[in-house]
Amino acid sequence: MKGVWLVAKREILTRGLSRSYIVGVVVSAVLVAGLTLLPGLLGGPSEYRVVLTGTESAELATAIEAAAEGFEEFSVETAEVADPEAARAEVEAGDADAAIIDNTTLVTESGADQQLAVVIDGAHQAVTTQRQLAEAGFDPADVNAALTVAPLQDDQLGGDDAGARQGIAYFLVIVLFFMVMMPTMYVAMGVVEEKSSRIVEILLSSLKPWQLLVGKVAGLGVLGFVNLAVPLAVGLAMGDVTGAVAELPSGLTGTILSSLVWWVLGFCFYAAMAGALASMISRQEDMNSAIGPLTMLMILSYVVAAVYAWQPTTLVARVLSYVPPFSMFMMPVRDAVNDAPLWQQGLSALLMALAAVGMFALGATIYRRSVMRTGSKVKLTEVLRKSS
Repeated sequence: MKGVWLVAKREILTRGLSRSYIVGVVVSAVLVAGLTLLPGLLGGPSEYRVVLTGTESAELATAIEAAAEGFEEFSVETAEVADPEAARAEVEAGDADAAIIDNTTLVTESGADQQLAVVIDGAHQAVTTQRQLAEAGFDPADVNAALTVAPLQDDQLGGDDAGARQGIAYFLVIVLFFMVMMPTMYVAMGVVEEKSSRIVEILLSSLKPWQLLVGKVAGLGVLGFVNLAVPLAVGLAMGDVTGAVAELPSGLTGTILSSLVWWVLGFCFYAAMAGALASMISRQEDMNSAIGPLTMLMILSYVVAAVYAWQPTTLVARVLSYVPPFSMFMMPVRDAVNDAPLWQQGLSALLMALAAVGMFALGATIYRRSVMRTGSKVKLTEVLRKSS
């Protein structure tokens, strides 16, 4: 294992201390922090103040406060003022977000925020309707009873937070795909670079081929893990500050953290084969054709998971959550929507780990038989037929 550690250490120091890698991690963390804080910065205020004047100001103020109670995102404070001039002055001074004069005129600085406008408009219509019906001879109590209608009960079979869970599941699929794709490509490019420059001949004079492949995957895997974990930690920290983490459906924080395990398993699976396939070529120009089948498998897994992120309880989704490499995307999706008991997640992870080990064994064989062969591209069938 000493040889594996030496290769991994070389990859970490060579690439991890490069300016491009450090800048990439920092930029990713800053972007995640910005996206986490953005809703709070762009959203409207959490408290509004509305001043009123006129004979119906008391009734209208009560109606506005009652309507605002239906919104968790904000609250509305009301106050009565002496006359229209005083109401306008408060808006001009910024002491009030809106003023309602005689239940006929809405005064704002540059238009009311949409959520405040909805509350004011609803309260205005309710108070005006009650007054007009009372003027027509209807009893105010009967009018109020007739206008009070119980809302429909919202019975969501998937749970009240089903939409949020599916959205986060879809987001996890995207993140896992790109964070596996990028370091996997680095493994392939590194293998071709060492082979074309003949550095691999020097390295193999003191290392076994499997040590070189495993060490390269391990080193770049550490860098990829850091590139994923740092923005994730920043996002969770910023979410905790803004309260976004507390608003997540129960259990999703654990799902997000467990996605790191699935990233490790998925990366090992793809990176081992990417390094092996890349060892069959000597030029970067041949990269696409060499690892094309592996890339297509990765894209297929991603597309299927992205589709079934919105229907994760179907039979197809449940079956694929056990089939490597689809499981690295599908099981986090099922976990996000609370459709996967812990034992199923453990079984799926075990199968994915066994598949990764098998891929390392196959990849090491291909790498050993082809990495020293320069010139034209080595055919996979020829490598597999060759005796050890």
